[in-house]
Amino acid sequence: MFWGKEDDTWVVWEQARTLGDDFRIHNLSYAPMNPTPLRSHRWTKPPNEAIKINVDAAVFYSVVGIGIIVRDHDGFVLGGRAIFLDDKMDIEWAEAEALRESIMWASNNNVTRVVFETDCVSLVNQFKSRWEDISIFGFQLKEIFGLLESFIDVKIEWVAHSSNRVVDSLCKLAINKRCTFPFNMEYLSDIHELVLVDAC
Repeated sequence: MFWGKEDDTWVVWEQARTLGDDFRIHNLSYAPMNPTPLRSHRWTKPPNEAIKINVDAAVFYSVVGIGIIVRDHDGFVLGGRAIFLDDKMDIEWAEAEALRESIMWASNNNVTRVVFETDCVSLVNQFKSRWEDISIFGFQLKEIFGLLESFIDVKIEWVAHSSNRVVDSLCKLAINKRCTFPFNMEYLSDIHELVLVDAC
C-alpha cells in the first residue's frame, strides 16, 4: 500500500529505487547544512591513572604482523611489541590475536586501568554488544574478553586507522623483518619518530 492505494510490487519497487537515487544525487550535489568537523588524526590521552594500548594487525599473504604500543596519560611510551606470525589467518582473527597479546602485556605488567584502541570495528562492536556468537570466532572472542575480568577499569574503543599509525608501522616492520621484538622505555629511533609524529 502506497499513499492509500494498492499498487503492484514493481511499481512500489520503482518508486523506492527512484527515491533512493534522488537521495544519493542530492547528497552528491549539496554540502550538508551542518558539516561534521574535521577529526584530529593523532593520538589522544587516556583518563588520568589509566594507560592506553593501541593495537593493530596486518595480514600479508600467509604471514601476520601485530603491533602494540603502550602509553601513559602523558603520552610517555611504557613499552610494546612487534610480533611476527608465520600463520595464514583472516584479518579479524589477526586483530583478535593482537588484542589478546595486548591484554597479556597489560596483565603481565600489573596494569589495572586500561583503554585498548583498535581500528577493527567488528571487534569493538562485539565487545560492546556482548551478544552470543556461537561460531568458532565467537568462542575465541569470548575467551579473549574473559581475560579482561582481571582489570579494575577496562575499555575497548574504536580508533580511525589514521590515528593508529604507530602500531600500523610496527605491524609492517614485523612482517618486513620477519621477527618478533618486544621493547620497553628504550626503543628504536624509528619508533620514536613515529611516536613524535603521532603526538602532533
